[in-house]
Amino acid sequence: MKKTKRKSTLLVGVMAASLLLSGCGKKKETEDVTTTQPSIDIKPIATMEDSAEDITVVSRDGYILSDLTGEWIDEKYANQRPFCIMINNISEAMPQSGLSQAAITYEILVEGGITRFLCVFDQYDNIEKLGPIRSARVPFVQLAKMYDGFFAHYGWSPTAQEMIEGDSSINSLNGIYLGDIMYYRSSDKPAPHNVFTNSELIAAGIDYKGYDYNHNDSYEKMFSFNIKDKPLENGEPGLKVCTAFSDSRTPTFEYNTEDGRYYRYQYGGPQIDAVTGEQLSYKNVLIMMVEYTTDEEGYYHFVSWRDSGLYAFYFTDGEYIKVNWSMVNGVPKFFYEDGSELKLNPGNTFITVFDYTIPAAIVIE
Repeated sequence: MKKTKRKSTLLVGVMAASLLLSGCGKKKETEDVTTTQPSIDIKPIATMEDSAEDITVVSRDGYILSDLTGEWIDEKYANQRPFCIMINNISEAMPQSGLSQAAITYEILVEGGITRFLCVFDQYDNIEKLGPIRSARVPFVQLAKMYDGFFAHYGWSPTAQEMIEGDSSINSLNGIYLGDIMYYRSSDKPAPHNVFTNSELIAAGIDYKGYDYNHNDSYEKMFSFNIKDKPLENGEPGLKVCTAFSDSRTPTFEYNTEDGRYYRYQYGGPQIDAVTGEQLSYKNVLIMMVEYTTDEEGYYHFVSWRDSGLYAFYFTDGEYIKVNWSMVNGVPKFFYEDGSELKLNPGNTFITVFDYTIPAAIVIE
């Protein structure tokens, strides 16, 4: 894996952030980032032909372009709702299973300084083993609803329970009620880190609840994609990025110049998918700066999905650019600084939902 010696770091005026950097290595200061939001000018979805980027045709010969990856997939998935699932991400849960098949993966802060994943699948009829699965938190519930997706979890926080039970549009697949219908416990990990599912059980759970597999009429796509891989314009070197949630949570992505993918590391080593035995890797990495808040006790975390949005950093092909994000028709969308909609390169994407008050805890090399 080739790496450059050049490093850059995002400035911050928050002294506490310096404590988080020990796991990310040394840093060199660069210019501060601004949060000015440009005007929004959403462009149509790109199509097969490079010369026809403003045409909205997205199918050919029995295939359609995935809303979540921009890649060609079987047309039988054309209107299928995604499957969203809560995944455990503490050291006792490693290695996780089935995460490499997710189209989109979110990492979000939860209580105690740990994080959990929301994995979003556009295809979920070929999953051998997926998990370990944990309980719901409010930001994950909100994201699943934004995707008009099924939401799989095993238990919930009080606020997540209140949200799910109070909104019939949230198609919850809760292991507390579904038990052996949709989930099983593995013998290779101790409880509560041993709950898993697979394609057969996922279908059984959805069918048992009687949920509709097709998107509703108000479904809003979250991403736009290039038709084929396209270099960033005015990109800065971004071969490695570390996001230090805390002094003990310093996950890192490292770019591999041979295959053009970002490989993920955490807890002192590569993050492995137990099913494939291979390290998790991603075509795109987004660091989405948000405002985190907590409940009155300062325990459970919430994300402010603000209409005006903040900013983000998009990594692909060994480079990165600063972009902005805003809520549009109920979903977060990303925009270049000129106001046009960001187009991701085709492939899977990892989105780190990060505290905007500690940008110095992000180290880019």
